Amino acid sequence: MGIHRRTRLNVVDNSALGKEADTTGKLPYCIHVYKQGRRAKHMPHAELGDKILVAIRGQMRKAYVVGANTHVHYRKHGVPVTDQNMIVLLDEEGNPLGNRITAPIPTKLMANRANVQFSKVLALANKYI
Repeated sequence: MGIHRRTRLNVVDNSALGKEADTTGKLPYCIHVYKQGRRAKHMPHAELGDKILVAIRGQMRKAYVVGANTHVHYRKHGVPVTDQNMIVLLDEEGNPLGNRITAPIPTKLMANRANVQFSKVLALANKYI
């Protein structure tokens, strides 16, 4: 289970674009997952720490998945369960749009610190699960 095409997401950073989408009620949705799949025609599902392309307020933006709503029956050991699909929006250079993350982030994502872009996202977080 994971995030696939047309999945609705919640923005958890304090960027103006994310706040505007939240107040209008039109949540961003996934367009593409930047992850290698088994077959070329089938898009894989995004999990924690994966980069995706989202459509938000008529724009296409890249984002990192920082929380995925997993069904309790399919839950992996050691991964905390969240009740919503959470993302952090990125600009064209790969830097986070906001300057603070408002939701707690799973500590499992700390293993991705080797990725420079993702380490910038983790530096914005102040609450971990």
